[in-house]
Amino acid sequence: MKANRALLLLVIALIAGGLLVLYFNYYGKKREGRPAFQQEREEELKDREQGPSEGKNSINTAAQERLEEVVGKKEVEGKALRLEDECPKMERDLMEFFAYLEKKDYIKELEIEEDLLSHFKRIIHTLSLNPPLPAGEGFNYSIIIQNIYHFYRILGIKDLNLIKLVVENEADSMEVNLALFYRWLISGDECGRKDGLPPELDTIYRYAGFLINSIGGRAYLFRRETRLRLLVYYYCIMIIHEADKKKINSFGIDITPYLEPLADEIENYQLLYFRREYAGRLIDVKNYYMKRGRVS
Repeated sequence: MKANRALLLLVIALIAGGLLVLYFNYYGKKREGRPAFQQEREEELKDREQGPSEGKNSINTAAQERLEEVVGKKEVEGKALRLEDECPKMERDLMEFFAYLEKKDYIKELEIEEDLLSHFKRIIHTLSLNPPLPAGEGFNYSIIIQNIYHFYRILGIKDLNLIKLVVENEADSMEVNLALFYRWLISGDECGRKDGLPPELDTIYRYAGFLINSIGGRAYLFRRETRLRLLVYYYCIMIIHEADKKKINSFGIDITPYLEPLADEIENYQLLYFRREYAGRLIDVKNYYMKRGRVS
């Protein structure tokens, strides 16, 4: 009996040792192959969780500050500061991100005939000209069909493939990147628009409603990886809430049933660094509607 127990313990130890070697070999090599752009963001987020260390003046990097602004942790001191500093900074951050992408082999293989930032803005402009209907599917079957094939009809395979490749290859920095894109999308009233970009809030609202309130939109989201799905869902909720506050929720989309379930799911999803802030913001939105008698 003792011999059998000793043999079992030895086998368990060997298996555990093998798993540790596999883990460090795999993740060590994986990290070495990552670009500096992603490694910097990983270090920033790691520093945030560990707290400040000696020799570092601050761990509130530009990426973290942008995330904290989006989730409501960071107060912005004065609108003049935001207009003077934040708007140009946002454009620089976008340029930096797309310049980084242009160096990637998977982007070069697509042979896009213009710089990537210009191409991205062209995609947003095309989408803005053809927004989907975020409601009414129960009354008109053709709306369901239109929404199911919306992105395929508007963008085509090449641009959809571009988006898919970026999402798959930049998953590690997606939380920071989506925070940046969200701030840019809703910045039009403060930072101004050039050639119709960023789109009007009504256009963004239609896409947000489409993604959470239509069969086609929800199907798009539920085919995505969990982290991306939760983040997109969160920002869609924030966009519709913003539209609702400004009295342009023209399709009457009710986000209140989603707030608490989404907050619970996000808070329990460990791969989101700012999960507690997102969840807290969703509960704040719920309380906003409770005070107005709109949550049962």
